[in-house]
Amino acid sequence: MRKLPPFARFAWGVLVYNLAVVAWGAFVRATGSGAGCGAHWPLCNGTVVPRDAQTATLIEFAHRASSGVALLLVVAMLIWALRAYPAGHTVRTGAKYSMGLMLLEALLGAGLVLFELVAHNASLTRAFSMAAHLANTFLLLGALTLTAWWGSGGAPVAVRGRRSTATLAGAALGGVLLVGISGAIAALGDTLYAGGRVAEGVSPEGARIVELLIELRLLHPALAVLVAALVLVITRALYQGHRSTAVRRLAPLASVLVLAQLGLGWLNVALLAPVWMQLVHLLAADLVWISLVLLAAAALGRDASDDEPRNAADGSAERSLARA
Repeated sequence: MRKLPPFARFAWGVLVYNLAVVAWGAFVRATGSGAGCGAHWPLCNGTVVPRDAQTATLIEFAHRASSGVALLLVVAMLIWALRAYPAGHTVRTGAKYSMGLMLLEALLGAGLVLFELVAHNASLTRAFSMAAHLANTFLLLGALTLTAWWGSGGAPVAVRGRRSTATLAGAALGGVLLVGISGAIAALGDTLYAGGRVAEGVSPEGARIVELLIELRLLHPALAVLVAALVLVITRALYQGHRSTAVRRLAPLASVLVLAQLGLGWLNVALLAPVWMQLVHLLAADLVWISLVLLAAAALGRDASDDEPRNAADGSAERSLARA
């Protein structure tokens, strides 16, 4: 980090901070504290700073405050990128996408509160909203990762002439995103069906939805195993098909994280999904996603030193995949 430009250090710091915010958001959901500020946004129970607050209110307010800081950090990152880099630079592009996705993240969070899709709300609307929120969170973390990567000197992405590599990277990212969405639905089932019974406050109609969520929850580990196998094959193919130092470091890292995540998922099920384990499981999923974003960026990087063997590397990736 000491060797990185100041902007890159700041961008990586923004990414790490957002990981903490995401984890705290999961804590809000897992503890049923999403209604801690009532159906009010951006105010909390009609006030800026709640007084004599209950535990749920403090948990939800802390998440809103940390999310506000995250928004300000991304705004600062965008301004810095616009001032420090020329028009058309990839860092500018990454910062702009980060800003847009951060605003969408805030709107999705506000929607959950204003439409009362929190706490013990058991509805398909909430399930779809959670899936959309998770997908946007992954995209936001991806944009922040690319901004920091490009700010650290990572080459711009070049898909032309690397169709096979782009397909492999896209398949890995798409698969992990799909698993993440199924995990968000499974986590909602864990929240609404804690301790082997439907949580108190869930309506009779909602109880039927909870039963459906519990049945769907079984799909998540099966899908996770299938996608993990696919990702391991893809990371091996990318490792064997590229001579880039970054790819050869990131591919094994992504593979290790995927295997670790499978182990954590098994442990989460075995322990009946306690809150702390849900947070660890989510953090590991975020790290898997980030490692694959970095691997894709490295494998598709338009580096001058890699211009000559570009097509050869893409063909090698195809052959490596065939062998796998």
